[in-house]
Amino acid sequence: MDSKIFRMRIEILALVLLSTAAFAQNIAQLPMNWSKSFEVSVSTMATTNELRNYETHMSAGCYFPAELQGEFVMQVSGKNAKGSMTKGAPIQYSPVNITYNAIPVWGTCHRKVGNNVLLMDSYGDGECIRCFRLERRARNIIEVFSENLNRCYTNEQAAIESCGTLNATSILYRTRDVGAAPIAYEYCPIAGRYHFKYNINEGTEEKFECNSFSSDFDTCPVGSVIHLQFKRCSFDSFDITFNCLGSWDGPNGARYIALEDTREGGGFRPQYRCGLYYVDTKKGKTYLSFSSDSSCNQNLMNATGGYETLVLTKATNQKITPSYVKNHLSSFPKWAQGEWEESLVVDGTMTFIDRNGYNSFTFIAVDSNHETGRYVVYSKDHCEREAFACMLMRQRSENVMEFTTGLLSSPIYQPYLCEDPNLDKPVWMTQARIERTVESPCPITGQYMGRIVDIPGMCAELSSNCHTREVMYFKVSDCETGELYEERSYQCLGQWEEKGVMYTYTMRNDTKTKECFVGVIMNDEEIYIKEAGDHCIRNIDPKEQGMRLYKKGQCYGNSPSPAPTPMRPNTKDPSMRHTTYRPRSPAGPTRMPPRVFLSSASGTYSSCFTILFTVIISRLKMIIAI
Repeated sequence: MDSKIFRMRIEILALVLLSTAAFAQNIAQLPMNWSKSFEVSVSTMATTNELRNYETHMSAGCYFPAELQGEFVMQVSGKNAKGSMTKGAPIQYSPVNITYNAIPVWGTCHRKVGNNVLLMDSYGDGECIRCFRLERRARNIIEVFSENLNRCYTNEQAAIESCGTLNATSILYRTRDVGAAPIAYEYCPIAGRYHFKYNINEGTEEKFECNSFSSDFDTCPVGSVIHLQFKRCSFDSFDITFNCLGSWDGPNGARYIALEDTREGGGFRPQYRCGLYYVDTKKGKTYLSFSSDSSCNQNLMNATGGYETLVLTKATNQKITPSYVKNHLSSFPKWAQGEWEESLVVDGTMTFIDRNGYNSFTFIAVDSNHETGRYVVYSKDHCEREAFACMLMRQRSENVMEFTTGLLSSPIYQPYLCEDPNLDKPVWMTQARIERTVESPCPITGQYMGRIVDIPGMCAELSSNCHTREVMYFKVSDCETGELYEERSYQCLGQWEEKGVMYTYTMRNDTKTKECFVGVIMNDEEIYIKEAGDHCIRNIDPKEQGMRLYKKGQCYGNSPSPAPTPMRPNTKDPSMRHTTYRPRSPAGPTRMPPRVFLSSASGTYSSCFTILFTVIISRLKMIIAI
């Protein structure tokens, strides 16, 4: 190769990598509220007339969605491990990196077959193909289904036929997110303070190692961290801290939990643990069992039968509900009653899990005004921290509600908590109803396309389904080649208008997570749209910050595309009452974020970074191949 050409390629590579580093550094320096909401839709769309004549063909590429990408570890030895306490066989983990189109230790993405993927691996002078299925159990957990990794097919049809005989072979534990970003831990499903008994089921003992409820279990103050304090056991007292990696539902009602052991110098004990748990509300006990290693099946039968078992009971020093609350019980509105995605409303009691803030709350209404949607509530979180505060509750559509808490809280009831000055700039928590009797149509109909200016050469497509109006699709691809980098489908749950823009709350069909979009429909030919996090962030101008898309065709299906859904709210917000603010008494609260103030993190900028990162890698491969 000519030295000048080679030097030129090296310079191009260096420039691309420096640009990527600069992009990551700039994102890291953004204010928290920006970095939380920065996603692929921040890109401004080109406005040239060429888009009106642009046609693209989306190639059915073989790739892994962003939610599966990242760095993981997989246990490769230590099946005879001895859990948290004793030293058994050494535990060894192998790194597994999932890129947008390959799992290097197993092969390159060759073809998708339903929910399975064929990976092509090289050996000697030939190539072979294996069939895999990756099931995302939680944000940080992937279960791998495959045949024995020693088996590989040189015939593609044989590999496809093997897809019908896949078995669960391993669990992948995430160690880094896309772009080597630190992982985000998850809210623990067993939250609060408990006492517990403990036992190692080695088959040689008849008594529990900790046979009284003297040991302590808690997730305070952060609901993503478990603290275990072993006391009065047959061994010396010591502590363990686990980080929660995720939880999920298994077959036959099984409920799994995955943890990371934070102790250093593991070696002979598993750093990652998989367990089963069960909450018995009648007996007031929670049962938790762990496997002996990092698998979800080794010496693990059910919540009461595992290598290590715990029986938990709630700590007895729980705070008693104040007498004022008992004597002033009120109610939440009728439309709010029932089960929502992270909430349950029954009469005047509401429970809510704030997964972004690693916290859970119980709200009891003590003063209700259904006309204004304002409720003074007594709040208690999973660590027994309590306060009185004001809650605003709004019905946005048949299947969507939003609520928020005011800026002030008080240890005792105060009637002024719901006055206007305490409710400035609300941070809304958006919730979808679990059982929907009526589906909500999406606000756009047809096929819309645009060029992403911030990522040169990339195009976006947003489209709808003629026959299933509550479904819409989003794709990102290379404008010239049609190579597909990102593909999602959404089910629209509800929409409403606020200050001239439309909010649409959706569920991603692949991950079952909720996402909000804010948009403006200019006319039947032009729309602006931007992602607004998993709780609909306000103060976003889609025309300034979002994507500009032009209509290129009808919706999927044979029928003609109907007109866009009119921008009208499904329900009107109750009018806000205007009152005069009374200065608080000397014994009143200080003006600071209250204990019950809820988190409304909007996700991360990982979608945009993932697309940019994968595009850069693709460009690098093209440069190297020149």
